[in-house]
Amino acid sequence: MDAFEQRKSNREQKLRAKEKHAHRLSEKAKTKKQHLRDVDDWAKSASSNRAGGGKVRDDDNEYLSRMGPSKDRQFADKKYGHGGKKGRFKQNDPKSMNDMSGYNPKGNFAGGKKTTGTKRKGKRTRDATKAKR
Repeated sequence: MDAFEQRKSNREQKLRAKEKHAHRLSEKAKTKKQHLRDVDDWAKSASSNRAGGGKVRDDDNEYLSRMGPSKDRQFADKKYGHGGKKGRFKQNDPKSMNDMSGYNPKGNFAGGKKTTGTKRKGKRTRDATKAKR
């Protein structure tokens, strides 16, 4: 009889825990909704108090165009010049395209054949020369 009572109480505890968890989740969702509502209200009140008639500008091109570069950027540009792409000298132009002075019909080898130096002899050959000594 004792085991039956234990199972019954376990089942009851499990049910209460489920209810408690569901209640906790619903409370959390309520507080989140309330918080988001408060944030929206705050944003509306802040925009109505903002200078410029409460307008929220999506594009601030006018504002950014008035700003200009920072003092550090202006100083760096004055000292080093404006940045930008370098390496334009590698691009083809009609004059360099038609220039055939560097063309070699036998193949484009820089300075002829490369010499790799003396090759190391194989292990067998080296052992043979050792044995002869």
